[in-house]
Amino acid sequence: MAKKVTIANMPETQFIDNARVLGKLIKAKRTAMGMKMADCAALCNIGINTLSRIENGNANCTLAAVFSILQGLGIRLTTMALLSKNNSSLRDDEWV
Repeated sequence: MAKKVTIANMPETQFIDNARVLGKLIKAKRTAMGMKMADCAALCNIGINTLSRIENGNANCTLAAVFSILQGLGIRLTTMALLSKNNSSLRDDEWV
């Protein structure tokens, strides 16, 4: 029987202000979706080692790889100023 994906916790911070926090967010989203690293890497068209480095907070990964993962997992980044300007609100199930 295949090993199940263990769900990771969301980072306990309000802001994504470094690579470590972003990596935790990505890992939490991937594991919440029940997706293994190999499947996520294939979906995002990146290598497993690259995904692992990003999830572990390595700040030396390319932005292209990071944005491939964000898009593949459906994670959208925005700013509070943009949300306020557009009078937008986020649903609880949206990732920012």
